[in-house]
Amino acid sequence: MKKTVLATALALMGSFAAVSSYGQGSVIFENYDFGALNAPVTFGQTANVGGVSGTSGQRIGSEFTADILYSLDGGVTYTLLTQGNAGAGGAYPTAFTGTDGNAASGAGYFLGPTITIPGYTSGAVNFIVEAYHGSSYAAGDWKGKSAAFSVPGLATGQSPASQFPGGSLQAFVVTVPEPSVFALAGLGAASLLAFRRKK
Repeated sequence: MKKTVLATALALMGSFAAVSSYGQGSVIFENYDFGALNAPVTFGQTANVGGVSGTSGQRIGSEFTADILYSLDGGVTYTLLTQGNAGAGGAYPTAFTGTDGNAASGAGYFLGPTITIPGYTSGAVNFIVEAYHGSSYAAGDWKGKSAAFSVPGLATGQSPASQFPGGSLQAFVVTVPEPSVFALAGLGAASLLAFRRKK
């Protein structure tokens, strides 16, 4: 009797897991697809910061990482897709390929895994791709974001993963962020204190 109840419970849990996985939308996380999608990321300025020497207009290389924000409410609110809920293991967030500035090596592109969008059931999804150098976008010493773009629908269940349609994700640039007002104010205050101490 106990074995029958346990087997029934496991079968029900398996069916619930199957149903919940069908509720996830999947997309291939990349910015190049044999000409249909071609959105390289380039340096937006010439600078040498964080060990990266960037030249304006040249493509970024493998020191950079890409992640994605998604919106299921038409772009009102965006959520960062994390490694934990992307369903892609250690391949997401995704490293860029190639050597900085060397277009022939694949610089400027990331060719990532299939990622899942939590809570997706149907309809359009809005995305923003982030590129950065450092431990995260927030802490990046070089960073940039794509313009928001919409994908009409994602593959679910047993369907092959969707790709970003041609023309959806546009090329964008990374730059060195300007120091914040608070950081500048703190720097100014520290300078004044140092100046007063010298007197």
